[in-house]
Amino acid sequence: MSDSEPRQLSKRSRASEVAQGKMVLADDVRTKRRRTSSIDKGTQKDDSLRLRTVGRTAALATDAVTVPEDISEPSEREPKETARNAWFLSGIAAGRFSNSDPLFTSDDKYLFLGLKTAVHIYSVTSSRLFRVLKLKSTDNVIGYKLSPQNSDHLYVFSSTGSVSKWDWFSGQRLYYRDACRPTTCIDLCLDASGNDALFSIHDRADSKKDIVLQLLTDEEPCSVPLLTTNTPITRLRVAYQGRVLVAFGGQNVLLGSQAHTPGSSPVPYTWSELTLPTSITSADIRYQTAPQRAGIPGPRDRATLGNVDIALGESGGSIMIYNDILTSLQNDIDNSKALTPRRLHWHRSCVNVVRWSKDGNYVVSGGNESVMVLWQLDTGRKQFLPHLSSPICNITLSTSGTLYAVKLADNSTTVLSARELQPFATIHGLQLCPPTKSHSRSSTKRPLSVGTIAAALHPKLPDQLLLVVPASHQLTPEGHTVANACTLQTYDIRSNSHVSRQALARTNTTTLKVSPDGSYIAAPDVSHLSLSGDGKWMATIDSWCPYTRDMQALYPGDDHGGRSSARSQETFLKFWRWNSLSMMWDLVTRIDTPHFSGKGPARILDLASRNLAHEFATVGADGVLRLWCPSVRQRSGLKTAGTEQMSETWKCRNAIDLKSYSDMDNPTRLNAAYMDYSQDGSVLAICLNSASSADPAVTLLIDAQTCSLRYSRVGLYAGDPCGSAFLGSQLIITSTRSVFIWDTVHDLVRTLCFPDAAENGQPCSSRLLAVSIETKTFAIVVQVHSKNPASKKRRRSEPHVQIYDIETLTLLSETMLDSSPVALLSDKHSGDFVIVDAAAKVQRLSCLGLAPQTIYANAPSDLLENSGLASLFGQQEQGNSTDRQQLATVSNGANGSLQTQLASVFGDVPPYVLPPANLLFRDVVQALSC
Repeated sequence: MSDSEPRQLSKRSRASEVAQGKMVLADDVRTKRRRTSSIDKGTQKDDSLRLRTVGRTAALATDAVTVPEDISEPSEREPKETARNAWFLSGIAAGRFSNSDPLFTSDDKYLFLGLKTAVHIYSVTSSRLFRVLKLKSTDNVIGYKLSPQNSDHLYVFSSTGSVSKWDWFSGQRLYYRDACRPTTCIDLCLDASGNDALFSIHDRADSKKDIVLQLLTDEEPCSVPLLTTNTPITRLRVAYQGRVLVAFGGQNVLLGSQAHTPGSSPVPYTWSELTLPTSITSADIRYQTAPQRAGIPGPRDRATLGNVDIALGESGGSIMIYNDILTSLQNDIDNSKALTPRRLHWHRSCVNVVRWSKDGNYVVSGGNESVMVLWQLDTGRKQFLPHLSSPICNITLSTSGTLYAVKLADNSTTVLSARELQPFATIHGLQLCPPTKSHSRSSTKRPLSVGTIAAALHPKLPDQLLLVVPASHQLTPEGHTVANACTLQTYDIRSNSHVSRQALARTNTTTLKVSPDGSYIAAPDVSHLSLSGDGKWMATIDSWCPYTRDMQALYPGDDHGGRSSARSQETFLKFWRWNSLSMMWDLVTRIDTPHFSGKGPARILDLASRNLAHEFATVGADGVLRLWCPSVRQRSGLKTAGTEQMSETWKCRNAIDLKSYSDMDNPTRLNAAYMDYSQDGSVLAICLNSASSADPAVTLLIDAQTCSLRYSRVGLYAGDPCGSAFLGSQLIITSTRSVFIWDTVHDLVRTLCFPDAAENGQPCSSRLLAVSIETKTFAIVVQVHSKNPASKKRRRSEPHVQIYDIETLTLLSETMLDSSPVALLSDKHSGDFVIVDAAAKVQRLSCLGLAPQTIYANAPSDLLENSGLASLFGQQEQGNSTDRQQLATVSNGANGSLQTQLASVFGDVPPYVLPPANLLFRDVVQALSC
């Protein structure tokens, strides 16, 4: 088709005409004058943008024509356009819970959970987020404690040494102190004089550690150093008004005790060091006041301190109990004997957490086995709470001792009753796999998607984020993760709450997930997810491959394991239908091995959903494109009551062999492919890439209705493709080195080149792409290498999200992220870009010039009427449903009243799903100015 002489046709911009094979080929390129817009600090980013217009060629060689950028004179209208097109981060949702222990309030009604730069307050009764205490972006939370003087005040401590005091119920910050000193761990108690005493561990420049005491009063803070040591201590616990200190790290335990004197003069601490043969992973201290008893050797001042019991968890899985350790240490020093603890052993690997009960009769522990163990010390009996979703990271007892807060590795927290061990409340965060080293095993993921996840926004409810997460988070002793994404999680971005969770592939519900030879049992991995335009259907692709060493007995001649892995691979294409009654996805059809070759099952490279139709497309490594559509299931001899009750199934309506249209004679060379439908669903664009450098990259345009090839182009992009998307008649293709914009009507190619890839000589392995039809913009993720003036060798790579205008390719916004993004999505209702990063945070990039839209105008009323605070912003039973729907729609007429305009801002939604206050204020001002 490319060899034939093209005809000059009239100008068109609809993608449906492109699908009919009527291409417009223009040799003359017109240069448009465009205005550059300012970015974050008023700096111009035109240096990093090189605009090239490439004419149509029949081979790989192309003639690049550089188009100069004309910068117009500044005018009065330019600042208004810049403000109208300004992009900003509108808020942060979700986040990964930090390693700090959960904290109960004194009445056990609220629970504090720390994140990286914030503290979330949840209601124990409803499991809802009550308030967020936000810190500076440079302050990482390392701990938070309630004031012993006033339980309404909360201290939040950061890694920089800063201390902030909050009225946690009202969310008001009372004061803030910055220390600018690296801090590792803190603990808080009430000293003998009735003041809040802060004990902390600070890092020094000479690699030593300092234990410092600081009184948190209204006066100028004064730090008192207590100990300077070379021991690598990382944890600190305080008891008995700060007179007993326990610091541990590595194989060492430091115990400090202060004698009780009737005078007010400070008494120095007496320190003792205990060295263990194994590494300490957790510890807890319990103090019990006791009068001086007769027959106990040792000084009087040490006996009056009472009993100090310590429980230590070590890396080998055992728990060591030291009863009255201060007296035991003194006796061992006097008698020159080694200290012998009581040892409890059940865990197979390291003990992540150990806690004393309030009465001291029990010890609660948790490890990587996802089992909580309760040890009864008097009888030696054990009680188990098995089958938790993930390994246990932290356990906290409530003030009354009737509740347990168990924080798991899957970013969730469960509140249990201490008596029945029944779940009382469950708090789920965004359960992405933490950024750890991947386990070495045969993987079926495409190599270009490393670091990305399968995620999508619900087409009808765009505030609901659907993403694939692991069913359980398991770690090997070497620190490798073995979690595969096989579970679908639905998370509400606006209300910052978990909605639902269900399995998409088979899961291994077992306590022991290790085989006899030591290998971990892995679940299938869901690599692709796509939804239909009306949200009725969902298609997923999951695959599983056994370990290569397990298949060597079946294929003894296969030394490298390539043939055995290909033949033993399991790949399933599943179609799900939304069930409005159960509010879950029902599996309708499962296609076993949808793509195959002579050597066995073939990997599925990409999955796409057709707009305005119930149809999905898949392309595999076998070089075949398959189109899937629903059909009525025929049952022989059975009668159906009506058409509404007919069951549906999915089948392949057409298969197109793409090898005949490309130069790839060997289908095994095909290692990457990306697809996308046009906005009207008439054209399907496919970008194919071969593993061999001799095979050029091919871009195909398929008529989605007739399943025929309309146009093919070779050498359209350079590098390995990372994604493709239609924006009107423009096809945007991202590769590892640059971005290519192909005007399918005029057959013109424009290229965005990134100087950072050329300077570093190492292309970006994964470049995410998202397009916004409302704003006619597209967003990409780039890695910017910042140069360190002090050291030329070290260059830190920072992820940036750049937004470009599709018409002029002007850089409208550039935002730096503190964590690498794993998904970049587009909200079709509001025009925002949604970013999901590796830290389990969700952020929105919003445009200031967009008119406010009511997302829940057409939402079912039963989703909103169960809120107890629904009447706060005017959700009242006035008028019928038609009147309420009109109030939830923006009034564009000349006779629109002020009440209707304000109703369009708040909408018919409960208060907890409303946007932040700054966005509400912006929308109210825009509504009043109309």
